[in-house]
Amino acid sequence: MDINLMDSAFEESVAGGFDELTTGEQEAVLAMAGTSHEQAVKGVKVYQTIVRWALMVGVFLMPLLFLPWTTNVLEMNKGLLVLAVAGTGLIAWLLALVSSGRFAWRPNVFDKGVLAILGATVVATVFSMSRFNSLFGTASNLAGSLMIIAAFSVIYFLIVNSVEDEGRTLTNLITASLSLVFLFGFLQIVGFHIFKYLNISVLKFADSSAFNSVGSVNGLGVLAAICLPLLGGSKQKVSIFKYLNIIGTVVAIAILVVINWWVLWTIAIVGMAGWITFESLVNQKFSISRFIVPMTVIVIGVFLMVVNFNLSVIKSGLPTEIAPSFGLSSEVTKSALKESMATGYGPTMFSMAFDKYGASKLIDSTLSNAKFFAGTSEVFNAVVGGGLVMVLALLVMVWAMIQGVIRFIRDKQAVRRTNAQYIWTTLVAVVAAFLLYPFNMTLMFMAYLVLALAVLSLWGNVSKEYDAEHNIAVSLASSLGFIGGLILVLVGAFFGISAYIADAQYAKALTEQDIDKASANLVSAVNWNNQSDAYYRTASQAALGLLSQELNKKADPADTQQTARIQNYMGSAINLAKKATELGPRESLNWNNLGNIYQNLLGLVGGVDALSASAYEKASELRPGDPTFFNSIGNLYLTQSQMLRQAASGNKDSAQLIQQANESLVLAETNFKKAVDMSPNFGLAIYNLGIVYDQQNKLPEAIKQLEKIAPFNNDQPNLLFQLGLLYYRNDEKDKAFNTLQQVLVLQPNYSNALWYLALIYEERKDIPNAIVQVKKILAIEANKDNQTVLDKLSQLEAGQVPPNKGINQEPI
Repeated sequence: MDINLMDSAFEESVAGGFDELTTGEQEAVLAMAGTSHEQAVKGVKVYQTIVRWALMVGVFLMPLLFLPWTTNVLEMNKGLLVLAVAGTGLIAWLLALVSSGRFAWRPNVFDKGVLAILGATVVATVFSMSRFNSLFGTASNLAGSLMIIAAFSVIYFLIVNSVEDEGRTLTNLITASLSLVFLFGFLQIVGFHIFKYLNISVLKFADSSAFNSVGSVNGLGVLAAICLPLLGGSKQKVSIFKYLNIIGTVVAIAILVVINWWVLWTIAIVGMAGWITFESLVNQKFSISRFIVPMTVIVIGVFLMVVNFNLSVIKSGLPTEIAPSFGLSSEVTKSALKESMATGYGPTMFSMAFDKYGASKLIDSTLSNAKFFAGTSEVFNAVVGGGLVMVLALLVMVWAMIQGVIRFIRDKQAVRRTNAQYIWTTLVAVVAAFLLYPFNMTLMFMAYLVLALAVLSLWGNVSKEYDAEHNIAVSLASSLGFIGGLILVLVGAFFGISAYIADAQYAKALTEQDIDKASANLVSAVNWNNQSDAYYRTASQAALGLLSQELNKKADPADTQQTARIQNYMGSAINLAKKATELGPRESLNWNNLGNIYQNLLGLVGGVDALSASAYEKASELRPGDPTFFNSIGNLYLTQSQMLRQAASGNKDSAQLIQQANESLVLAETNFKKAVDMSPNFGLAIYNLGIVYDQQNKLPEAIKQLEKIAPFNNDQPNLLFQLGLLYYRNDEKDKAFNTLQQVLVLQPNYSNALWYLALIYEERKDIPNAIVQVKKILAIEANKDNQTVLDKLSQLEAGQVPPNKGINQEPI
């Protein structure tokens, strides 16, 4: 307020005529003006320092950061860091603008590309299949959400327009950070787990060869391939940064050698080819010494790919990363564009598109019910998420890069001054990675950072200053920008922090063994973020667990509230599951969960069978070709049939109940057949179909189903036991005898197999062998006092053989 008053006084004095003032008055006015100007300049410098420090801290920490409190220890924490850096930097930059009334801007071609991608993301989010998830992302799919893209865009513009040393400090910080990331990641891969020796309980997840601060092992390899030019080409003076760069380069190459995946080598080789090209453009005079690193990497990469080098000793301890093929990702992308050509499915919505158009291609594979949240490359994610709008935005960025290369060729002075060739080489590697691998938070951050550094390398000494005080249009835009920017920062901070706390509570719930405490954590998660369908899905299952716990309690006459609690848990489970479908109506997981909730209420709530089947069918519509939904419907009706048969025992309406049970069996058979028709090798559905035929007394058909899957499950004693019983009931006694013996080879203490084998021996009048089997049963600790077995042993030793077939006796 003081500055404004002094400025006002000064202006009024000038308006009144400065020359008319006395000498003393003139000196006083000038002193006031000088003080006002000095304070304003000091304030601007403070704000500019805040911007620079926010950027430096963010650039250094981003590749390194992970914290243990969320479901995803990497993405959510990196997302919060990005929001904090973008928010702090933007507010400080706007305050500097307001304080000084002027701002400097570096106009360049890449601004249009960044704004085009941001604009396309906004449009795609508005028309998204799930606006909330596209706006804020999820714990496992955050990098492409509107909130994060907007934050990355803000950071890009802050770097381009606030950094004064042409990016040298940020380059030093990012290369130092990357060197530490690669060193840590490599030590993890080879089995030297640093946090294991620190013995910190909350960091137990880091005691794994697959863990690193980037993402998957392949993700770490992609980052190493991208950053080789940035590390290997940096020309540092003798300092800690120089030695870190050398270490980072060596370790990055070592990571590529260990993983030895063609995608990584392709990215690295493209980067090395760019290195040679840009270096040649800068220095016309050929010198082999400048190309030692790129040529070495190219030779190593080609050789290792040709000989298919495999360090199995190290790689055997690493998990295999599963992703859809390039062909399948391409098919999903084309189909999604046909359905929603203009704006696609929405940012982070690849999984929905894959469910609808890609799941059916996985039939008869071990991945038939797998859910993929990203395509094989980021370009597929972008096009599926943004449609033609995003395609146009990417074309704008391509045009900007072409213009940038043209400027690179023309402005040799700037290139030599900043060693721009290494930044631009890294940018080429980023483009290659964009075409070959999906981006997580770290890779997306690197893309925006390298883009900003590329701008600074060519436009770092060029800026245009705007005076907001004497230009009405600029002044209005600045005022609106300040208000809008402040609102966006506050809104982003509120929702970002709320989502983070909610996810932390959700993570607690997932690891909590006590169902009551887990439920309390889920309630807290929903209160912090009531727009996550995943929270409601899990909460509905928790309510189901509480219901089961309540039903299994011993009846207490003094507890008059138990019925009310049971009703409350049933209602809560249904309502929470239905809420998930309302929040994510296009998500198959939500409908599958609703069907499961209804199915578990069979016998407790009337009419849930039809509701359950309807929910499963809706899930099947959203993910056509997935046989698990029809298998679930089959299980629903199979369970219902068994319940009806139990209810028919001793019931005056037994005939009607038996008829209903048979009708349910027919429905079960129909749905199991649908599942098998979709996936002829779907073992669980085939087994269930065998159970249906068994209950329908169609023994040959039941045997036929189990025989289909037995050769692929010959290490499963339970399956072989069931098959052995079916053989005997179908009068194939020799097959029954051999199959039961096979069960005992797999599991010598399988009590029921011993029991029925003893009964078969008994039927064959081979009493000594029958006695041997029964004694084996009694030798098992759990059976030593079993009266049924003891009675059988007494009968056999007395030579008493019952006239009925032994196989008709009940299991022990």
